[in-house]
Amino acid sequence: MKAFWTVLAILFAALAVGTIASLNERAGAGTSIGIGDIAITAVLATLAWASWKSARR
Repeated sequence: MKAFWTVLAILFAALAVGTIASLNERAGAGTSIGIGDIAITAVLATLAWASWKSARR
C-alpha cells in the first residue's frame, strides 16, 4: 500500500510543478493569472503532501 501512496504523491507533485510552469509561461505571455489557477496548484500540492504523508505511515 505504501507504493500506491508514493506513486500518487509523485503524480500529484508532477502535476503541481507542471501547473506552476504553465502559470509562468502564461504570465510571460502577458495574460493574467486567475485565482482559480492558483487554487488548482494549491490543491494539487496539498494532495501531493497528503499522499506523501500517508505513504510514510
